[in-house]
Amino acid sequence: MKSLQIAAMVMVDCLIVAMGAASAQAPRSVAIDQNIDRATLQRYYHTDQGTRLLPAAFLEALKNADGNGRLMSTENYRKWGFIVDKAGPSKSNPYGWPLGFTVSDPKVSGGIRVAGVTCAFCHTGQIDYHGTAIRIEGGQSYIDVPAFQGAVYAAVHATASDPARTATFVKDAVAAGYPVDRAGSDFRAVTAKISRLLYGPKGLAASAAGPGRVDAVQGIANTVFAADLMVPSNAKDFDAPVSYPYLWDIWRLSWLQYNGFLPPQAISRNIGETLGVSARTNIVDPRTGVLNPESERWQTSVQLKNLIWMESVLEELKAPTWPAGVLGPIDTTKAARGRELFVKNCAHCHEIRELPNGRWDVTVVPLTEIGTDPNQATNWGGRKYDASKLGLGSAVPATTLSVAVNAVRRQLYADNHTPPSQQEGDDTFEAPCGYKARPLIGVWATPPFLHNGSVRTVYDLLSDTRPASFKFGSREYDPVKLGYVQDGDAVLDTSISGNHDSGHWWTDDANRPGRIGPRLSENEKYALIEYLKASTYASYPKVKVAEEQPLPCGSDREWASHLSGKE
Repeated sequence: MKSLQIAAMVMVDCLIVAMGAASAQAPRSVAIDQNIDRATLQRYYHTDQGTRLLPAAFLEALKNADGNGRLMSTENYRKWGFIVDKAGPSKSNPYGWPLGFTVSDPKVSGGIRVAGVTCAFCHTGQIDYHGTAIRIEGGQSYIDVPAFQGAVYAAVHATASDPARTATFVKDAVAAGYPVDRAGSDFRAVTAKISRLLYGPKGLAASAAGPGRVDAVQGIANTVFAADLMVPSNAKDFDAPVSYPYLWDIWRLSWLQYNGFLPPQAISRNIGETLGVSARTNIVDPRTGVLNPESERWQTSVQLKNLIWMESVLEELKAPTWPAGVLGPIDTTKAARGRELFVKNCAHCHEIRELPNGRWDVTVVPLTEIGTDPNQATNWGGRKYDASKLGLGSAVPATTLSVAVNAVRRQLYADNHTPPSQQEGDDTFEAPCGYKARPLIGVWATPPFLHNGSVRTVYDLLSDTRPASFKFGSREYDPVKLGYVQDGDAVLDTSISGNHDSGHWWTDDANRPGRIGPRLSENEKYALIEYLKASTYASYPKVKVAEEQPLPCGSDREWASHLSGKE
């Protein structure tokens, strides 16, 4: 394996597509029973899915850029919004890193333990209320990309530029488990790779996303088309940040990703995610950029058995129930009224539509109807990439990523001797002109709202006006309006493309784009809020349907180019 060759090159990719911001961790914590036992969750937090950032001992040995204190310290974890693992060091988490960090088995990473991230990194949430932290398994992380990314860059370069610090670092890396005969030369190689990243300026554009938001889909496209193919011109701007989607019931949905481009096959979904956060690939020779032979081309560091196990865990995950003991009791009378309003006004898009196979058919609402910021959908549907190296053309759409995902999956099946009866078939990625409206059980625990996190509270989402900008970054929760309080060091300016908070309007202005229905009264808004607190699988609106709804613009592969003019 060549994990050391590519670790530094792809490290920034993962830091770009895997993180967001937060406040200090509350001293007292409360866990909600979401149908998974604590031992299984602890294993899930640190199971290696195959991402390869940089040697684990190097990350552990780094000091802050100013030389004072460890980079991977509890103080920094909390500053960056990571969730501290109170279980401390363990076999699966030898350095006691936060939830979602992984350390590979040297047997599968070239003899060296390599740091990575796993599903829990982006999809474990926390809300704080009056000194109590409430863990949301499968929720949205709220960690800070630019702060962590910048700190790693600065620490590496400050260390490499000072011979005395380099000598101390090498000694510390060896103490952390790195082979003494390789530490110095391998660190020089890592530093060199960081200095000549394939598309540096594109990565730094992600800093505009801020806490809890990231342009994850573009990150996957840039990773595969630009970094893995070694075609720098394929890198596109990160201008469509989204909130991390919550994971409960995701395996039931007929279409995945916010714009519904991804079929529901579990292994394909997880392979694509792992590629996007810097799994090692072998598509081209990293020294020359020349396409590798077919027999070697689709080998990766993706850990198939671990992906299958983690998916089995997620299929047991249930939506969180409202913790009345911390956030206050539910007004059941008001919630009953709210359910009536929900059925009347919201269920036609957000109800559970149960298919004969047990899956839930999700409604993908056209952009012209929902009126929300179009960037995530138009970027996916309209941008073109040079895949000439693969013989696929010089201006192919992002949906062509399915070629890589399918090939990697087939290679993994072959390498792992997976029986045909346990194999998924090939996928075809779509490019709908809309966003999906999934069921909202547990949505109270997933602020901020809309696909791009541009609306701070459910109350604002139900209103006919919204703040043009707001501070964010704090995890302190507002149980009245359902969302984070307005606090933190970041400011979300909704006038910026990608950040627009338009659409999904409740207004009496029948001509406003994205109007859902008439203006709601204060009583109606708070009744709906109370129902969203109270909704459960038993009380949620459900209908049985015979077949899936067609995707909007499903037969028009050029709609996005015509609409946005983006290339």
